[in-house]
Amino acid sequence: CMNELSRYKLRCRRGMKELDFVLERYLVNHFPQADVEEIKRFDELLELQDPSLFGIIFQTEPTPEPFQALAAKIRALS
Repeated sequence: CMNELSRYKLRCRRGMKELDFVLERYLVNHFPQADVEEIKRFDELLELQDPSLFGIIFQTEPTPEPFQALAAKIRALS
């Protein structure tokens, strides 16, 4: 629903431009079709602090197994 998408847009605004860019692209391109499991993972990903989130998305730190598929999908948009 549109309200939910707006809420996620706010949650995707981070302190780093690079993160804002890739998360926003994921929201536009993949989030509307995401299943319940993917949305749950995305919620968990957004709970992380910016340095950890950046490390996972931009592969400067190991990606925990539960986030691997989602992180790969987000990376493909960068």
